[in-house]
Amino acid sequence: MQRINVAIIGWGNVGRGCKRAIEECKDIALVGVVRRPASLLKNREELKNTTVVSDISELDHVDVALLCVPSREVPEKMKMYQKMGICTVDSYDEHQNIPALRKNADLDAKANNVVSMISCGWDPGTDSVVRALMKIVAITGQTTTTFGGEKGGRSMGHTVAVKAIEGVKDAVALTLANGRGKHKRRVYVELADGAKEAVVEKAIKKDPYFVDAPTEVLFVKDINKYNTLHHEGEVERTAMEVHQLYNVSGDNPEFTGNVMVSCARACMVAKARGEYGAYTLVERPLVDCLPGVTVDDKLEGY
Repeated sequence: MQRINVAIIGWGNVGRGCKRAIEECKDIALVGVVRRPASLLKNREELKNTTVVSDISELDHVDVALLCVPSREVPEKMKMYQKMGICTVDSYDEHQNIPALRKNADLDAKANNVVSMISCGWDPGTDSVVRALMKIVAITGQTTTTFGGEKGGRSMGHTVAVKAIEGVKDAVALTLANGRGKHKRRVYVELADGAKEAVVEKAIKKDPYFVDAPTEVLFVKDINKYNTLHHEGEVERTAMEVHQLYNVSGDNPEFTGNVMVSCARACMVAKARGEYGAYTLVERPLVDCLPGVTVDDKLEGY
């Protein structure tokens, strides 16, 4: 397969994670980063020697657009790039909305002869694959997914949602374990000038990202003292005399970036086969995400 040309859409923590992942790949090249016009001149040092534009049409041929944008922006962005004939990968994390997103994205992908890999992050994404594998190993049983541990870990989607609320200067949202398979949220907020704590706290707790779990909002003077990119998770399934356990911990956007970049390969393999459409990670052969020209190359060491 020829080199895969990708563009990073958005330059936040996940975009940075994707760039680091691309730098480790011999078969994938970054042709540019697409940012909002108002942000073009920001972070100039970390984007040194990287083409930065405000519209993807300014870049050379792009095979896959990595949508490193808030989940709520993914459907519109995906549709736009599909119409341009560009494949897409995202880490959309609103679990309850994935079936509807996939259905709509599938129609647009097939109409434009492209492939979109959706919800390809940590969870949903690789944890989804782990849960599927566990069900194969134990047909009946109970699967429990727990995030954050006692200290908590940064949730990318929850953090972005809080930052979008009026009156928030900066924030970080942590997910903590709260009993078997249950969670609670701890949100650190640095207020913008003139913002009122009660108004911001009410807006956070009403947001769909937070209505599913107990949420504690703490207002701080300097968010940097509480900021973290670390996260951790555990998937466990017990049944039929079988106990399975999967643990992962580390830099959340780094993890997500690696998954998204690997899925760019799966996009191009599916497109080459004419298998246009939108897929979650669990629906595609994992071997298509691995580097290598032939199946033998990809499976070496497995």
